[in-house]
Amino acid sequence: LGPRALRAEIERAQHTIAGATGVSPRFFRAPAGLRSPLLDPLLQRLGLRLASWTRRGFDTVDQHPARVLGALTRALGPGDILLLHDGHAARTSGGTAVVLEVLPRLLAAVRDAGLQPVTLRAALP
Repeated sequence: LGPRALRAEIERAQHTIAGATGVSPRFFRAPAGLRSPLLDPLLQRLGLRLASWTRRGFDTVDQHPARVLGALTRALGPGDILLLHDGHAARTSGGTAVVLEVLPRLLAAVRDAGLQPVTLRAALP
């Protein structure tokens, strides 16, 4: 996208999110993590911070919950941002969305590591 189209798309998304939640977003996650040289100055002008992830489980393509969990928790530490998807998830051989199998185990692993899940707003004030 060019600069104008990119700005218009981000502004429309922010307006939609604010309308649905009553809260103006402070963060932007680039689709698929793709960035362009136009993005950082645009986000700054729009008052948004780029939020990316430090760990991804590949839960949209890997149908094995143990592997997804391992990718997310191996050497997990404070400040890590985990990427999971609530849509388009891979499915286990039994037909369950992988994320639904992983999430309870992930939360237990986080607790066992002495970590506390927080929102981006809390982590990046």
